[in-house]
Amino acid sequence: MSADNLPVPQHRLTLRSFIAGTIFAILLCAINSYLTLRFGIIEEGPMIAALFFYSILYFITIFALSISKIIHKISKAVSIIRPITITIAPITTAEMVIVATMGSAGGSLGFIANFFAAKAMTSKPFTVLEMFLFAAVSGIIGILSVIILRHLLIIKDQEQPEDRQLPWVGAKVVKGIIDPLVSHGDPRQPRYLAFFTVIAALYVIFNTSGVGWVPEEGLIPIFGLSAYGAGIAFAPFTIGSGYIMGLRTCFGFFVGGIALLFMAPHLPADIQSKPQLFLWPGVMFLVTSGITALAIRWRVIAEAIKSLFRLQSGVSSDNDPIMSKRISIIITIFGIITSVFILHLLFKLTLIIIFAMIIIGGLILNLIATRAYAQTYFNPVRVMGVLLQGVCATLGGSSVSTNLTGAGFIAGSGTQCSNLTSDMVYGRDYKIPSRWQFWTQSITLLSCAIISALTFYLIHSNTPLTFDSKVLNAPAAKMWAIIGLLFDPSSRQELPPFAVESMWIASAVGVVWTILESKDKIRRFLPCSIGLGLGLVLHPFIDFSFFAGGVLMWIVLGRFLKVSKVTLSTIAVACIVGEGIGGLLQGILKALNVIGVNTGG
Repeated sequence: MSADNLPVPQHRLTLRSFIAGTIFAILLCAINSYLTLRFGIIEEGPMIAALFFYSILYFITIFALSISKIIHKISKAVSIIRPITITIAPITTAEMVIVATMGSAGGSLGFIANFFAAKAMTSKPFTVLEMFLFAAVSGIIGILSVIILRHLLIIKDQEQPEDRQLPWVGAKVVKGIIDPLVSHGDPRQPRYLAFFTVIAALYVIFNTSGVGWVPEEGLIPIFGLSAYGAGIAFAPFTIGSGYIMGLRTCFGFFVGGIALLFMAPHLPADIQSKPQLFLWPGVMFLVTSGITALAIRWRVIAEAIKSLFRLQSGVSSDNDPIMSKRISIIITIFGIITSVFILHLLFKLTLIIIFAMIIIGGLILNLIATRAYAQTYFNPVRVMGVLLQGVCATLGGSSVSTNLTGAGFIAGSGTQCSNLTSDMVYGRDYKIPSRWQFWTQSITLLSCAIISALTFYLIHSNTPLTFDSKVLNAPAAKMWAIIGLLFDPSSRQELPPFAVESMWIASAVGVVWTILESKDKIRRFLPCSIGLGLGLVLHPFIDFSFFAGGVLMWIVLGRFLKVSKVTLSTIAVACIVGEGIGGLLQGILKALNVIGVNTGG
């Protein structure tokens, strides 16, 4: 039988996949809320959810077989007991896709913690109710935008010649995890996942900032560099992320850390030991490099915007619509009215700013960001947040509390729409009904919005988010907060000496660096601009740890010890999730006074 004549797979939306997806979405939302404030980078969740779902079902199956054997032995000794066999249905591709999609929804919404942190750094923090409503409203707009984005970037894109179609790098990564697990199975991966997750979580609980039994960081005493913050943080997250981000990005962090050490002796005496607090050059490098990257890809942006005008042209080749046009219009109108009502009455935003956020942020900027995400597996949500802050300030919302809502709106809507659109790519490859992915993520949104609000409240109560926070670096939050203050003419922010000059220099370097990075022959010799930019606003300890993690995973384990990519992915996921679980448990234990309360702000 030829491939063209193979029967279409029969998929089912199972209760166990829905329950597991909901649980993973909630857990990943809480974990990523912590990780994004700790390190500034997260793994959104589809790969994590898929691996954990497979592993949990594997252990449940082993347990069921063991119980069945025990019952059979007892039945032989006691004749009145009938032997029974407990069976667990094999995991299906459809279940993996649904769990990955729902996990992605929760994991990506964790990024909105940066907006809550930026608000807390610059003015009165939001209440739990305000955080919940803002996360829900921005997420709703993001999910609704998927209806258009899926049509433009998936359905219409597949009508293009193959060499012009979007590569959807992230979708291929997730598919590369699902395929071997479902098709062949690998009993080693669940064991690796369980072992390394437990080890990572226990390490975080018992390190210096927790129980205090094991060191959290180590100094690099050569040439007196430790006085300026040189060292390595023993963070499991940096090991896992070092693999997922790639060696070139990790090298960018290394160069960022080196740059901080060069800057440190020339900074004010009170921050020489923590040069990452001199935020201004790093923030401007991130902003200008991000904008330059978009400008270089102007054809991509132009094509994305032009595609809006071709939305109704031609006959649609979509044989699996999310819903009918009539239903799409109804729920879109309802979602927009609800969003306008909440943003206007509760957050006191003017109608012109609200509609600008919905149209410019929720549609145009999300379309550009999702297309960039499809090509690079990197969502430029940070710089998109800055752009929408500028739009809000231009339209009269220049106060920091108002223009920051632009960044928050992108944090909620941009991550939701980009991830769900990407998830629908591999869902379409597996012939999973698009409505399943759309509605399961939509149902997950409200519970994750509650979790994001409660998690940030717990984190902020235990370790207040400030510009000079030692424990939670929150680079994205600091970037938005600084830009928000600069847009606010009433803030009268006093910049330290050489701050303005450093911003101009970093801006120029960011433009030149990104232009050079766009050249194929040069790019492989340059550290990644994303890693470099974030490295300039993270502690040197963390910068060097990302680099060390990348070297360990890619070179030592991957190249020299020949560890398979699937196993490396499992170890990476375990390190990331273990760090998040350990960090949250550490905060809970401190709140309960089980372990010492951290006094470092």
